[in-house]
Amino acid sequence: MPVNGEDPNLPPPSQSHFAQFEDFTPDDDASFDDEFARLASSQNWIPGSQLYTRERTIAMRQELKLHYFSQSQPLDGTDEELTEEEKLKGYQNLCQEVRIPPSESIAECKKHLKNTLVNIVDLIDARRTRKEVKVWHDFEAFRDYTLQDGHRINMEEAKKGEGYLASLLQHLRGSRWRRRRGGRRDDLSSRVLLGRVAKKSSG
Repeated sequence: MPVNGEDPNLPPPSQSHFAQFEDFTPDDDASFDDEFARLASSQNWIPGSQLYTRERTIAMRQELKLHYFSQSQPLDGTDEELTEEEKLKGYQNLCQEVRIPPSESIAECKKHLKNTLVNIVDLIDARRTRKEVKVWHDFEAFRDYTLQDGHRINMEEAKKGEGYLASLLQHLRGSRWRRRRGGRRDDLSSRVLLGRVAKKSSG
């Protein structure tokens, strides 16, 4: 007899961001890009449109949160505030995924992550598809790989949800990243950012 009316033979309900959409059956084992492309097609979101960019950014933020900063999240699209312990654990999880020894503070974890070239979508797929995250050492090659699909980021959405998605973003156009080595800090809100982005080592 099922407990509480639930069939124990059925898989648990998906906690993925993609599960909140009606008439869409999520595939938790699909890559992020494949899953979002399928969702966008079902919702008639036009690639390159503002709506497409906004929804893709939300999906990235929510999937990053689900897989690194918590093991469950509401399926209504709301963002619950994380505890400091959850934030630290999330950044430690990110460090471990890219083979960085996790630090005991959020600030130190962020610092190490900023000095590591890694693709955000690859971070999500590491948990969705069990694909090992590639850590890049050649900035130009990383930039070419990261910008190949031309996906942009909606910064208003990226900065929501404690800002953990925004904290991994970096301007990859031109050579402005080099000027940051001299201590100049770019205004994050004014950057033209794309969906697959990470940080360049200052060393």
